[in-house]
Amino acid sequence: MDRDLKNKLARLRELLQTYKKVAVAFSGGVDSTLLLRVACDTLGPDNVTALHAVSCLIPVADQIKAERLVTGPDGIHCSYQAVKVYPLRWREFVANTEMRCYLCKKRIYGAFQRALRQKSHVGCSSASTGASIEVPPTGGHASFIHGAREAGSSLVCVLLLDGTNSDDLQEHRPGLQAIRELAMKTPLAEAQLNKKDIRFLARQMGLTNWNQPSNSCLATRMPVHQRITIPLLKRIELAENFLQNKGFLGCRVKPGQESIVIHVLPSDLEEMIILSLHPEMIQFLENLGFDEIHLQIQGREKS
Repeated sequence: MDRDLKNKLARLRELLQTYKKVAVAFSGGVDSTLLLRVACDTLGPDNVTALHAVSCLIPVADQIKAERLVTGPDGIHCSYQAVKVYPLRWREFVANTEMRCYLCKKRIYGAFQRALRQKSHVGCSSASTGASIEVPPTGGHASFIHGAREAGSSLVCVLLLDGTNSDDLQEHRPGLQAIRELAMKTPLAEAQLNKKDIRFLARQMGLTNWNQPSNSCLATRMPVHQRITIPLLKRIELAENFLQNKGFLGCRVKPGQESIVIHVLPSDLEEMIILSLHPEMIQFLENLGFDEIHLQIQGREKS
């Protein structure tokens, strides 16, 4: 590890030490996994919670993998909480405008904050709402108060962290606006850790998903302004499962108006073009309910 990366990692640990007690918005991707691991190593697992959003937007297989990264035999082993959200009840999200990711992120992180409050923990950022929990130093019952502390008590603060990295800040990501509005902390970005740094550190620390292609929710496969529905999300999930079982990890199936665009890693591009000519693949997509199968095969970045 070179000196620059060592300094970045040291900076990340310094930031976490100032937070004391944290919850990580945990997706199961390499960014939030590394953040969770370093947080546990720095603060101790008793001071760290992984909050994982569970919804129809995340393939079931990905939900299982994410939970195992924390609770499995070789997992990180801190507190884990699955938070159920129901995005298809959000009218503004279902409309699928250019601000979809912002609206979704705001709702999900709001649900995380409520989950923390229900566990008697409140984030102590300027955007936090509700009461803070006061813990008497000699035991007894905690009391919720607004404003000044009672004499002799200590304020317990849980900060909600997001795994945004420094590369993300250079891209158009509407979800970043929600993170700023909620005054969440993004320690990976603040420590200037980019995706390459994160993958290197994840591999050094033995994280099993260090080389996992980046992923996003199933709604990102759909063209803007196409209404988001359960049947279409399920068709996309099943189509991607089919391709992943053929060995195309990190693939994305994007149904358009006149064609289905399939994104695969550049290393898989030639093999995917061959597979797309096979009747088996066309038949499978037709059986899912896609009316006309006009395939476009494109490469994608793994990052």
